[in-house]
Amino acid sequence: MNKQEGIKELEIHKMKSEDIRADCYNDGINAGIAVMKKLDEPQKPVVPKFVAEWFENNKDALDLAIFMAIRELDDEEWPHKTDFENWLDVAENKPIETLIHMKDGYEVEKEPLYYVYFPEIIASPEIFFPDIEGAYLMKSDDGIELADNNDFEDMKFTEREIKAIDERYWAFAVPLEEVAEG
Repeated sequence: MNKQEGIKELEIHKMKSEDIRADCYNDGINAGIAVMKKLDEPQKPVVPKFVAEWFENNKDALDLAIFMAIRELDDEEWPHKTDFENWLDVAENKPIETLIHMKDGYEVEKEPLYYVYFPEIIASPEIFFPDIEGAYLMKSDDGIELADNNDFEDMKFTEREIKAIDERYWAFAVPLEEVAEG
């Protein structure tokens, strides 16, 4: 039962009568409701996407899945094989507590998005395009292209996507909120 359900339950038990006993009883119920309203509503845990995916795949037998996942870590060295195993092995994440609380709901972390901005691109002589002063990486049907502005959704990348294209592009990543069209 959450806080709102508790308040509704108390409201149901109020007496409709107008006599002094009903007033005293309802005062007690109202005091209980006032206390309930002061209670902190538990916050939904915010977890990385890979934790949410693991949880969804294992929520029906969560206790056993947590036990097995922890047991499998016993023989492994850091870093582990998966992002989930690395997350599970960090005490600051409170992994067991977090996974149990996820049964009451959770939110998935929004992965930071980036533009990949190249300040100056000088084309080689055999290419028939002029030099570009500033270009953005863009996803297209043909793969990855360069564009001269950042007006498109196809220009937003996660860190993982950038590094999958080319590790060296990460040096040119600019967080989405820092980019201002000039």
